Amino acid sequence: MVNYRSIDDFLSELYVYKHRANYGSRKRRLLRSCDIPLPLLALCIANSSDATEILMLSYLLADSRFREDMFSEDSSSSMEGAEYLASSIFVGMLIGGTVLGFLSDRIGRRPALLLGLLTNSVAGMCSSLPIFAPSFVSLTMWRFVAGVGIGATVPPLFTLASEWSSKEVRGVFVTTVASFWMVGSIFVSSLAWCLFQLDPMHELPIWRVFAATCALPSLLGAWMVYNYVPESPRFYLAAEKRDYELAAKTCNQMALLLNVHLDHEKESTLLGAAFDHRAVHPLTKDELFSHHQDNAANNFNSSENAHSPTNRAKLNQTINSSVDSLRKLYSSQLLPRTTLPLQLLWFCLSFATYGITTWINTLFVEIQLENIYFNSFLFALSSLPGNIVSMVYSDRYGRKKMLIGSLIGAASGLVVFATTVYAGSRQENDGQSNTSMQTFVIVVCACAFQAFGTISWNTIDIITAEMFPTNVRSAGMGVCTATGRLGGILSQCVNAKLIVDDTGAAWILVVASISLLFGAGMPLVLDRDMTMEELRDDAIEDSTDCCCSRKHKDHLSDEETDMPQLQLQSSRSLEYQSFQQEVESNQPFLL
Repeated sequence: MVNYRSIDDFLSELYVYKHRANYGSRKRRLLRSCDIPLPLLALCIANSSDATEILMLSYLLADSRFREDMFSEDSSSSMEGAEYLASSIFVGMLIGGTVLGFLSDRIGRRPALLLGLLTNSVAGMCSSLPIFAPSFVSLTMWRFVAGVGIGATVPPLFTLASEWSSKEVRGVFVTTVASFWMVGSIFVSSLAWCLFQLDPMHELPIWRVFAATCALPSLLGAWMVYNYVPESPRFYLAAEKRDYELAAKTCNQMALLLNVHLDHEKESTLLGAAFDHRAVHPLTKDELFSHHQDNAANNFNSSENAHSPTNRAKLNQTINSSVDSLRKLYSSQLLPRTTLPLQLLWFCLSFATYGITTWINTLFVEIQLENIYFNSFLFALSSLPGNIVSMVYSDRYGRKKMLIGSLIGAASGLVVFATTVYAGSRQENDGQSNTSMQTFVIVVCACAFQAFGTISWNTIDIITAEMFPTNVRSAGMGVCTATGRLGGILSQCVNAKLIVDDTGAAWILVVASISLLFGAGMPLVLDRDMTMEELRDDAIEDSTDCCCSRKHKDHLSDEETDMPQLQLQSSRSLEYQSFQQEVESNQPFLL
């Protein structure tokens, strides 16, 4: 019996082909290492646009002209109502992540991502215009709408990143997408540093120009996703009416986008045959069909025979699909070792990081640091070492170890930060100012927190996308991100109340460190570490046996898989096996 390739096998071949192409002279390898594939770049820019919209509020709250326009007519120091403005975007992210997380498993990852990016860009632009946002209430409304768009982008974004990457580079691929949060944060900090320095007396509404510019990356991300990111082939195979032909077509489309030569002379490459690194053969629907035999009789060529349902029927199907996904996520198979621990992780990490990043510039003002925009730029730039560590070691040492270590490191930085700030507040009460050493320690601890926090976010993005099966992966991402938004909302309310106290800055840091330490225990509860393992395509059923059989490829059971096929599947060529070991040990940058 012939054993054809699966989606994972095809993506692995693309990875091997691209890595072979990177071999050659040192100059050639250097040039190709800077050549980021357009599909990956599109997802990266989409993630960076979320960072600009979220972090821009931190700079607005620190601007006296913004506070004068929005909070008080006669005082630029009033912050009454700031917690509602800061929380509005997280409330929107909660709703957007929950609704679109479930819908993207129904309508597709790509449409959901485009909808979120366009919503984000429109709301961001409207919040900068006086005609649409003349007051605090209207600005809060537009920040809420922008939050809906941001929340809608996260589940399909990281679902696409994980489903379009092979197991050899999944950690690097998802980390690369996540690392562009740093690019967005550096962009917004540099923009604030340049624009707000143009008006040191705060006589002009520079903050509106700043807000309008921050909306542009979302528009750019939507354009690039529309042109360069195909729909996930796993989505077509996880649907009720599996479309093998369309899934194979999107896989071959991705190969062309990655500049991989497809050899159409031969129909397919058998797993037991010698691997030809000079060309990749197109993936066919027959190969995908062989890996989904359980519904083959009913689903083969189903797209040609299915009738179009009515709009009401589509709505009912969408609602039923969302309810079914929710039931599967909170079933006994996923709840105790996957869904609940991940939700608690997202809550703790979001509470700490969003609470600090939103108020970091206000904290710098409260502790009287000089040139807060320069210090904010250093704070944003400190994500770089965290991203580098994530890319190099996420596939080597495992996700759990990386997550636990980074959470403890971030909490330790905040504890030292809080101790130094508290000592400085005591000196200020005695009429003394912060010493240069205290200022240095504060900036270093803030940067250390940001670096370790970046590692934590990169790792949790990978873990969440890996732990859930394909048919509930985006819904699982949506539930976890929604729980994180609850942590973000709570942190804004808590920090707004604490900041008014003399020692409030230190207490904000202490509370955030406690949250991180609690979250550091959650990876120990997770079901398993999916490092260097294939994604779970098995469907969650009522029977516990189906979920426990994770070692089987896709969702084939023992009765459906005969011995000759298993022998062919395990008999890859020696060249292909040795090269896989070589590239896994070298850990190249990406496809």
